[in-house]
Amino acid sequence: MKNLMRTIFQTVLVCMIVAVPAMAQLHAPPDAEEVLADAYKGKSYSPYAGRGFPSRPLWGDSHLHTGLSFDAGLFGARLGPEDAHRFARGEEVVSSTGIPVKLSRPLDWLVVADHSDNMGFALDLIAGKPYLLAEEKGRQWYDMMKSGEGVKATLEMVDLFSKGQFPEGLNRHYLPDAAPYIATWERIVNAAEKYNEPGRYTAFIGYEWTSLVASNNLHRVVIYRDDADRALRLARGRRPLR
Repeated sequence: MKNLMRTIFQTVLVCMIVAVPAMAQLHAPPDAEEVLADAYKGKSYSPYAGRGFPSRPLWGDSHLHTGLSFDAGLFGARLGPEDAHRFARGEEVVSSTGIPVKLSRPLDWLVVADHSDNMGFALDLIAGKPYLLAEEKGRQWYDMMKSGEGVKATLEMVDLFSKGQFPEGLNRHYLPDAAPYIATWERIVNAAEKYNEPGRYTAFIGYEWTSLVASNNLHRVVIYRDDADRALRLARGRRPLR
């Protein structure tokens, strides 16, 4: 019985081996165009021939705030541009809430777009910079944030800022020609330069232009196509730094 089954199997296998080449040698019918005419009415073409446009999507974020932004740092964001780029590249970082976090898939590019107005103020206030605590409102808001009234202090700051009534004694440190402001912008630019890796990850240099006319947010994200040399000219009244 076993020998019989083996013989049958071998016979079927031989037939299959012989049949495959025979099928491959079948010629198209002489009236192929007529046979296919009803099935396909269009003109034959190759979809990839002559294609010159990009076809690979690159994923990123064009509007990301760090703790350097007024409306992010005052509401709990504590991470800076360095952390943002590390996170976007797929590295594990510790979040503002103290837990380790990591993306399931790294981004291809990122724009750290912190607000142009009061850039760096939030983290400086939380850190208790002496020149801020020397101002009455600066000391009051700092004490409120340390005593658990951070939300109340933040809402007051946002309200005054939106009305154009932010204390001049605090605001003057975060104008484009002030040292704290320049240091913050240089930090943002240098972080992008450090983590930019052509071909793997693009760290665009940018910021959010924070226009506020009659309490209307007319904000625009500005993205540089250039490197640090050009971007560092922003500041000192938006005139060249060097």
